[in-house]
Amino acid sequence: MKHPYILPLLGILTLSACSKDFINLAPQSNQTTSTFFKTASDFEQGVNAIYDGLQSNQTYGKTYYYLMEVRSDNTDIWDRGALAGVASQIDFFTEVTTNPFVSDGYAGAYVIITRANAVLDQIDASAIPDASKKQYKGEALFLRALSYFNLVRLYGPVPLVTKMETTSQALNHKRNAVAEVYGQIENDLQAAASLLPAVYTNVNDYGRATAGSAWGLLGKVRVTQKKWNDALAALKNVTGYNLLTDYADLYKPANVVNSEILFAVRYKKGLNPSEGNNYFADMVPVSFYYNGVLYGGSNNNRPTHDLVAAYESGDKRLGVSLDTTYNNSATNVVKGNYVKKYLDVPGATNDGGSNFPVLRYADILLLQAEALNEQGYNPATGVGTAFGFLNAVRTRAGLPEKKPADLPDQASFRAAVFQERRVELAFENDRWFDLARSTNGVAVLQAYLKQEYNLTTPVLNADRLLFPIPQSEINIHNDPANFPQNKGY
Repeated sequence: MKHPYILPLLGILTLSACSKDFINLAPQSNQTTSTFFKTASDFEQGVNAIYDGLQSNQTYGKTYYYLMEVRSDNTDIWDRGALAGVASQIDFFTEVTTNPFVSDGYAGAYVIITRANAVLDQIDASAIPDASKKQYKGEALFLRALSYFNLVRLYGPVPLVTKMETTSQALNHKRNAVAEVYGQIENDLQAAASLLPAVYTNVNDYGRATAGSAWGLLGKVRVTQKKWNDALAALKNVTGYNLLTDYADLYKPANVVNSEILFAVRYKKGLNPSEGNNYFADMVPVSFYYNGVLYGGSNNNRPTHDLVAAYESGDKRLGVSLDTTYNNSATNVVKGNYVKKYLDVPGATNDGGSNFPVLRYADILLLQAEALNEQGYNPATGVGTAFGFLNAVRTRAGLPEKKPADLPDQASFRAAVFQERRVELAFENDRWFDLARSTNGVAVLQAYLKQEYNLTTPVLNADRLLFPIPQSEINIHNDPANFPQNKGY
């Protein structure tokens, strides 16, 4: 069985398990990490391979919105029968340790980490220009931190791997404490912020991680840990961004780079080999008549009635984010919910061009509102206040500002921020994590499960706020002391 951490770098890098230099000779037909990375172009290829891991169906291409949205009260799946049983487990909190979504999310993150480590192991000693060295190192650190942030929130303690390893070394991993993992994430992001440029001047580099990406993610990491003052210090460094006037513009494939996106997973349709996504086919209804063509979709990641009801009257984001009716023929309109944010007709099967926003400025504003409020309720309004950050997002959505009379204390303001995050960031993989870190998240989900499926506890309890470690990993390590399964599985 191959260990999931030990994966090739786009087919060009292989690992050697030999420790003796005199026999550590790679065949001329193969290249190792130590022989491949020589020029700036080589490192650019290596960094591009890390980004490529974000597009994978094991990560943002599919699995993550099952683990991060379907898991929440935002979305469900249409087909709950035998063929969709593993997805139903995620939705119903009945997943087993062999669930492929659980395994894919874990393995996909470590593919990205392994590719980042391959670059980081070689770049300091390389002779490439200093500007390129700083950029590529910063990008690798940012992408590794992003993957560890996803891992630690999904699975809790996970192996902290920061160097390329042999298979035998990987077999000796332990599950590092959550605090250790977060410490590495923060170190990586602080280093990345110091290395990455604020902007890119070459159009071919648009969409790469920037210093703003690193500062923004660092702020989010610290909010997740309830490090409020440190979070604000990082978030204040996110400059040069602003909210777009029209919320709908965020999701137009032609508007790939804009002033609100700090970082997104980018796709482009019409290329060979494909660089597109399968969002359209996975999310639209089973019979979906659109632009004169009848398409067949899976209707997964389907907006729940609970989410639809969460939008206030007049919220411009509702019609951009989802719809509750659709055409199943040229003339027939039927009821049914589906996600509209990523509604880009594919150039071919599974070849959509819409991008997936990982971090944007509206999120930064709401994180600042939350962090300020958690340090102490303040009824002040205006620029730079908790109310000011919250209302900037609401105003763009066409909603009235919240006043101190509406939110008279810390608890009501906290609830308003989480409500705003839900509708502003719907289908962007934030809802599950927001619920998991909130004080009443379990209660909210229990009420939702009762209402939606008539499921009651112990279907959901605090243990299910983490997914299980994939059973394959438990079997490989066979070390209950250092590599135990999560509680409740």
